[in-house]
Amino acid sequence: MKSPLLSLSLNVYNEENNLERVYKEIKDVLRKAKVFHELIFIEGGSRDNSWKILQKIAKKDKACKILQVDMEPGKKLNAGMKVAKGKYYGYLCSDGQDDPDIIPKCIKMLEAGKADLVKGNRIDRAYWQRKVISRIYNFCCRMLFGLSLKDVNMHPKVFRRELIKDINLISTSESVDLEIVLRAQRKRYKIIELPIEERDRDGGKSSVNLSVALKMIRDMLSYKWGEKARVLKKSL
Repeated sequence: MKSPLLSLSLNVYNEENNLERVYKEIKDVLRKAKVFHELIFIEGGSRDNSWKILQKIAKKDKACKILQVDMEPGKKLNAGMKVAKGKYYGYLCSDGQDDPDIIPKCIKMLEAGKADLVKGNRIDRAYWQRKVISRIYNFCCRMLFGLSLKDVNMHPKVFRRELIKDINLISTSESVDLEIVLRAQRKRYKIIELPIEERDRDGGKSSVNLSVALKMIRDMLSYKWGEKARVLKKSL
């Protein structure tokens, strides 16, 4: 079969209230934009009916792949990368907060050679606490790594699959977003951010908490001066 233009993966964790809606919205967007695609749902650790819903979706849609792996975000993304067949690879959350309307715009910019990686940039956040944390984190990323990005962690991210082909990601946690950006930076990829509004989730619960935030900070320092910096350098 012809390889898809886009492989789009979604991490799934306790999203039974969102999966059907998110799946249908993404399919509608990609169908209208005539983007030949495959969807890769990676579930792990869910205590609800997420896996049963994914099985139902995959049974009726041959363009959907479903995987069950460890619940950590980096491991899920790594698993999705291994089965992806598209010219471009992208990923976003399955909770409905990421707007898929931006994805065809990302593809157009990549196909036109205007960028090698295109991603969203939140123009606002609903909760001031997370807004403050996000600004501090992104400021530190800019200072430590010379990044010009306003929002390192925001999805969707869509890029040439060569960036992650035949590699194993170092990060297993939420700091995987920083690793993707650093890999792109070191390969001299042109990165463009497109403004996007963060939407409210209709169900489920965010997995981001103080423990996750502290781990992201530790990982950020490790990517600058520690073991992750050494491993990343060897893998490029």
